[in-house]
Amino acid sequence: MADERDGDQVIWEYLHRLISLQSVPAFSREFYSLIAEEAAHTDDAACLELAVRLFEVETRFYRQVEAQGPEQAPPAGAMEKRRIALEVLYERAQTRGRRVDQNAELVRRLIMAECAYYLERHEEVVAHLEYALSHGRTDPLLHFALGHARFLLALQSFVRLELPGAELVVADRAALQSLCLAAVTAFEGALTGGPRDAEVLWWIGRVLMTAGFTEAADNVLAHVEAPESGPPIEGRERDLTGRDAALRRLGPIDEEELAQFMAAVRRPQPLSSLL
Repeated sequence: MADERDGDQVIWEYLHRLISLQSVPAFSREFYSLIAEEAAHTDDAACLELAVRLFEVETRFYRQVEAQGPEQAPPAGAMEKRRIALEVLYERAQTRGRRVDQNAELVRRLIMAECAYYLERHEEVVAHLEYALSHGRTDPLLHFALGHARFLLALQSFVRLELPGAELVVADRAALQSLCLAAVTAFEGALTGGPRDAEVLWWIGRVLMTAGFTEAADNVLAHVEAPESGPPIEGRERDLTGRDAALRRLGPIDEEELAQFMAAVRRPQPLSSLL
């Protein structure tokens, strides 16, 4: 980085600039803060540069979102520029290679997980989050992100929408169930006894329902008040289901909702709105 100040000071300044924007969702704020916290404990200039670049890309994007207005969808041009920038950043992080310093490697992995999410590379998101959790990071936020990533991967890999009947077809029921159970295991790591547990349990119930474990899902959902319009969500957490009623309802869904649901699987929005 060209900035001559201490790396951790620079990181916190870029983070503050980003999360001061009202359009940045709650989950994203926490995830970016987690990256900054790890980055502040390393002197690895290459990883500090990656973190700064991520914060720059996201700051530019959310400024455009705010300029568009809270009730409007993000500008298509802004989303495409963001996608391109994150793809370049992902490739740069890959090129840097594995870091010797553990904090630096965690930073690199978390940045790659964030980029891969928006690039719809769900298998890579899972791999990077699993690495972070197996190398010293046990934050409930990462457990939740991993549960969601595994769920997305299960849907992307084993569920398809067949037209013209708009029928959801499971290509491999056993594989879907196995990955959904792995998602549930990750979600369980996000249970802390705190106020977010209700939302986490709701997601566990929905994943079990999707996998066909109806009785187990009912048992979980019986302890959670089903939200009328989905869990309290905003911005990034809206991701797979924030805009789509397909998984937010317990009853039947119509053809339009099915189409929206599958479109959401193909074009994920930010993860943050899920909590």
